[in-house]
Amino acid sequence: MKRVLFTVLVFSSVFGESISPARAHELKTSVQTALSSNPRIKAHDAAVRTAAFELLEMRGTYLPTVSLFGTIGPEYVDDPNGLSAIDNARTKTAREIGVVASLPLFDGYKRANTIFTRAAQLDRSMFEYLDASETMALLVVQAHMDVVRNQNILATANDHLARHLDIARRVGEQVAGGKLPLSDQLQVESRVETVRITISEISNELEMSRSRYRELVGTPNVPGLNAPGLPKLPSSLNDLIASSIQNNFRVKQAQANVDVRKFEKLTNEAEYLPQVNLRAGASVGADLDGASGNENRSFISVDLNWKLFNGGRSERRAALLERQNEALYLRMATLREVQQIAENAWSSFQSSQRIATIAAKQVTLNHDLVDQYTLEFQLDTRSLLDLLIGETELFRSRIELIDARAGATFNAYRMLAAQSRLAQYFGIDSTGEALLLAVQANELQKPLDVVDRAVPIVKR
Repeated sequence: MKRVLFTVLVFSSVFGESISPARAHELKTSVQTALSSNPRIKAHDAAVRTAAFELLEMRGTYLPTVSLFGTIGPEYVDDPNGLSAIDNARTKTAREIGVVASLPLFDGYKRANTIFTRAAQLDRSMFEYLDASETMALLVVQAHMDVVRNQNILATANDHLARHLDIARRVGEQVAGGKLPLSDQLQVESRVETVRITISEISNELEMSRSRYRELVGTPNVPGLNAPGLPKLPSSLNDLIASSIQNNFRVKQAQANVDVRKFEKLTNEAEYLPQVNLRAGASVGADLDGASGNENRSFISVDLNWKLFNGGRSERRAALLERQNEALYLRMATLREVQQIAENAWSSFQSSQRIATIAAKQVTLNHDLVDQYTLEFQLDTRSLLDLLIGETELFRSRIELIDARAGATFNAYRMLAAQSRLAQYFGIDSTGEALLLAVQANELQKPLDVVDRAVPIVKR
């Protein structure tokens, strides 16, 4: 922990100023705006609601199915043993209307496992939505930092141009006074134009980064953005990896997919068990089955249907087992990917922090060197070329410092994303709400209790 505190202190000193709360709030606003308005995030939110409604509709499978039926049409019956001579072999208009209710008594746990399958699908959709939110938040951080970086580079390039213009003015005065040859004036003017080309290129990069920011956040105009402060860092790489594996939404999504495949397999097993239904009904009719007159009917029965043979059962079971194995292997692959993301973020942060420290020293040294070259140039002990080379090295080191600062900041937030804590860090309420609603069904739960847990999702 002391090492992390030392790292943060060193990094803050490299930045050269304290980060005000307003700066952090500015990035927070960017992320919150994107997650509340970006159409890709809204599409994922709609997918979660769809999965919730599909789970809620399963409540109806535990209620009776009630059907109204009716028939009318000519009917001819030839049954001399069952009908009177007046009714037999005569066409009559048969009419009947009635109602039938059916209630499953035992279905091989098909309904329960279908509910658990849809609950796991809801978890999968929810963690996919949350992972998409984390990804979107990180993309916004990257876009925000890219705008900040290019703003700072452009400001540095403009300062570099101003320094060259000042040198050009002084050289021009000395050329006019005969103290320097015309070639020196031409040389510095060429350097000025080179800097102007560089500024044009940087301006284009800034506009491209602003365009990317507008695409993600949805704002028509991009104001000047400030660099955010650093979030709290893990105490070690091992802690980062452990936290990432435990909390990452992509891992939880992969686990939910394993659950989906498991319950799909159990649902399929229901097809090989008896299906028992309770049926009841009543009807009124006339001239039915060839007999003249009105007729009232009512019944109640228990029906059994058991499929004893159906070819391809073993292959079907094997296919479902392989699907479950596929999901398990994908989860293992996801664990490796998340670990790699955490390791890369940690390594990149440490590297950027070291480069920033070195670049800060270079900037100080190059400032002193340029000041000394300027003095020596004025005393005619140093050539103009040396001074221009010194200015170029100063500009290069300042750019390296800006890039290193931006890289370290981005990778600090990338560590949060690896742990799926980035949206939560920026105060996105839906993240905590959705986590609270994770269904995580299992065979020991009551199916309707699982269904009821989906209600808050569709009401939010």
